[in-house]
Amino acid sequence: MTEEDGSTGTIKRESFGRLSDGREALLFTLTNKNGMELKLTDFGAAVVSIIAPELSDGRKDMVLGFDDVSGYEATGLYLGATIGRYAGQIKNGSFEIRGAKYDLYRNDHGNTLHGGEKGFDKRLFSAAISEKSNEVVFTYFSPDMEEGFPGNLSVSSGYTLTEDNKVIIRFQAKSDRDTVLNMTNHCYYNLDGHDSGNVMGHSLRICAENYLKVGEDCAPDGEILPVEGSPMDFRTAHAIGDYIEEEDRQLAICGGYDHNWNIDHYGEGMRECAELTGASGRRSLRVFSDLPGLQMYSGNYLNEEETGKGGIRYGFREALCLEPQFYPNAPCYKHFPSPFLKAGETFDHSIVLEFKYKSR
Repeated sequence: MTEEDGSTGTIKRESFGRLSDGREALLFTLTNKNGMELKLTDFGAAVVSIIAPELSDGRKDMVLGFDDVSGYEATGLYLGATIGRYAGQIKNGSFEIRGAKYDLYRNDHGNTLHGGEKGFDKRLFSAAISEKSNEVVFTYFSPDMEEGFPGNLSVSSGYTLTEDNKVIIRFQAKSDRDTVLNMTNHCYYNLDGHDSGNVMGHSLRICAENYLKVGEDCAPDGEILPVEGSPMDFRTAHAIGDYIEEEDRQLAICGGYDHNWNIDHYGEGMRECAELTGASGRRSLRVFSDLPGLQMYSGNYLNEEETGKGGIRYGFREALCLEPQFYPNAPCYKHFPSPFLKAGETFDHSIVLEFKYKSR
């Protein structure tokens, strides 16, 4: 490929449209020898598409998204985005570090959600391509007190597509002041295709004995509960729709699943968090991470209001999110794994998405 066609090596680079302020966003396409394809944009350091190789039922795009950057700029759904500075809620929009209180923008039930009014999902990142490793690394400088968070923070969100069908996501960051940080990826998965309808027939297994109870404001209230005997028990794989309509206060508060599972064996490095299989059985995803929690969200607020790729309107529960992260609301609870990042220390965490394919 040549500079003239907007590509570098095996990674294609092209325009993804312009933001409302006139800046151009870019689309990057990575492929591997199996025909798997990963599309990324520098706006929000977001995943636009994960396209499976050709199988007996066709070639499927397994994540929700938009055809150009205007959709990502307008949406409040965080589709595919890198989330920060803090994924999930911070209760009452405030936290303390060494007696100093920091107040944040409150955008969800009186809490701060996914970084506030303008989180990383609404920022234009810089991009660097590594042809040798089939990787794109997005970087962003978040100045001190942006959205109320202390510290000049340099962050990177890197995506690698491997020849054995893994997507490796690596987050790195460093701050010049003590701060809090919780980064994740917010892909909406439908392994049967982004346009294939609801995911209630997808099978899910989550490697967790416990989960976080949420209060009436949808934020964790500090209580850790066992999954056993509840609709939150995914230790053995079963369909997402099996128990989602049960009379259960936790499900009622969130309109379905939107909870953090405390992934087993935190502190032991990379370990399996979850395994998802599409209803067709042809495509599956195993999620690995070194982070302590996994937020699973069953697409309860998808409502066909926004038009996605190919003119598709994404409806109720037509995708789900699997987000490895520190616990939501962790700055408020000392018994949760600490999300505090000390000045000069490096935040360095990874997520591995391992895709498997079979025809039948």
